Amino acid sequence: MAVHVVKVELLGASFSVQTDETKEYLESLLAELSRRFSELRSATRVDDPLRLSILGCITLLDELTRLRGSIGEPEDLSRRAEDLIGRLDAGLGGFDREPGKRPGAWAGEDPGARRGLPPPAEVDFSAGRR
Repeated sequence: MAVHVVKVELLGASFSVQTDETKEYLESLLAELSRRFSELRSATRVDDPLRLSILGCITLLDELTRLRGSIGEPEDLSRRAEDLIGRLDAGLGGFDREPGKRPGAWAGEDPGARRGLPPPAEVDFSAGRR
């Protein structure tokens, strides 16, 4: 992977960083950070670069924490997906899946066959459950 050097100029500080990310990606992050610092400076009237940096970090961490909370942890997502699959299976009522078939494939039916699609690979969903 290529290493890129990007010059950082924020809050009166200037230095270079090395990154595995593209130069354009890091520059877009820096532009967003600069925009947020400007907004924060206007809203709080704080001019000290260190204090502004700390306030910016608190603001970004708050945003990240709230986003993570709204999405949930991976285990929660897996549990929610299993619950939704169970509800769908129950709602489909009269259709019994063959053991080992992927969800949504009913006994003796290939859902893609009606559209001329090749049959899907067989997957055993009962193995390797966490």
